[in-house]
Amino acid sequence: MAKPNQEMFMNCSRVNPKGHTLYKIALGLLMAISIGACTTTPPESREPPCTRAGYFKSTDRVGGFYRCVFNSATQRWTQYPYTCPTGLEFDEKLVACVRP
Repeated sequence: MAKPNQEMFMNCSRVNPKGHTLYKIALGLLMAISIGACTTTPPESREPPCTRAGYFKSTDRVGGFYRCVFNSATQRWTQYPYTCPTGLEFDEKLVACVRP
């Protein structure tokens, strides 16, 4: 006879290891396809064009900064905009949001 609460747990020794492996492979392939298909580009920026990777203070937004990343798949630079918390400004030397 089972002890109290013992019947609530599954016996994992009965799992088919081959089926479990195939499940992991299928899930991995699905994730790889999904990630590879993600090519959405951010909206056009009013910031200067990127010429090197890094984080830079915004010339357009107070407290704003952006990240420049080279996308080897498209052979283009991509800018990702960010905003510091209210009352802070981005410091390029510290690469952080600081009090002005």
